[in-house]
Amino acid sequence: MLEVLSRAAFEADVARLDPGIPKRLGWTVVTAAYPILDVIFEHATTSLRLRLDCTDWDEMPPSILLLNADGSDVSTAPPNVGGVFHPGPHPATGKFFVCMRGAREYHIHPSHLGEHWDHYRGKAGNDLFGLVAQLWRAWKRAVG
Repeated sequence: MLEVLSRAAFEADVARLDPGIPKRLGWTVVTAAYPILDVIFEHATTSLRLRLDCTDWDEMPPSILLLNADGSDVSTAPPNVGGVFHPGPHPATGKFFVCMRGAREYHIHPSHLGEHWDHYRGKAGNDLFGLVAQLWRAWKRAVG
């Protein structure tokens, strides 16, 4: 995909975010500059940082890296793994990964090769913040 189109799609998605939403939900948006969307989910007992590499957005879904709040790699499984937070390792990255439609790691995983991003992109809830909101809900269920 041409970078200019990818950048425009990324910037359009980021521009639609109401600035009050992250504060209300306990998110910290660390970076929202193409091609990276970096968000921390805050919680009283633990935090989770997601770094979405949106290169080729939205021709391809973002690659989602699970990090500690300080930006270091998650070295242990996220709390209550299961659901969309897969303990891995992912065959391509060797790391824990997000196993959810809309995550590049999901769509390139050998067990999901038939789940093409084209079936989901452009549909409600599959823009960047829709994907982040889905992950936030899954994370909230995991940490309580």
